[in-house]
Amino acid sequence: MRRSLFLLFFIGSICSSAFAQAPKHIPLMNKYWDLLSSRTIKKSASGTYEPYFPPPLMALNGTTITLPGYIVPLKTAALHKTFLLSVLPIMQCQFCGEGDIPEMVEVMMDMPIKFSNKPITLKGKLKINENPDGATFQLLNGVVLK
Repeated sequence: MRRSLFLLFFIGSICSSAFAQAPKHIPLMNKYWDLLSSRTIKKSASGTYEPYFPPPLMALNGTTITLPGYIVPLKTAALHKTFLLSVLPIMQCQFCGEGDIPEMVEVMMDMPIKFSNKPITLKGKLKINENPDGATFQLLNGVVLK
């Protein structure tokens, strides 16, 4: 009897996992995310690999942009003033920066906001960091748009 129950449980768990679906999320790409994903790496004349920012992307440096995305906290807290913003939910952000998925943007808010699993839309000044130290893209003076 115990053997039959174990077998039934085992088959049931296999069947339920076969029908499991990937978490759903809202596609958040916009023209700014598309431009951020155009950053590539090129080999310099000295033989080192350096980030390359195409002219249309560099034209955004210092301008105010709007980015939708998901909060990726940098620390455990109720409120966040500095965090990362991703086009994917936190459970899928291991793919950020791979393929057509742009890397995350470091956000510095004017006022702290509560963490949410739901997408938000932020407005702020884009800073492109050409130095290999730190985040490549930063959104400064961020505010949440309603």
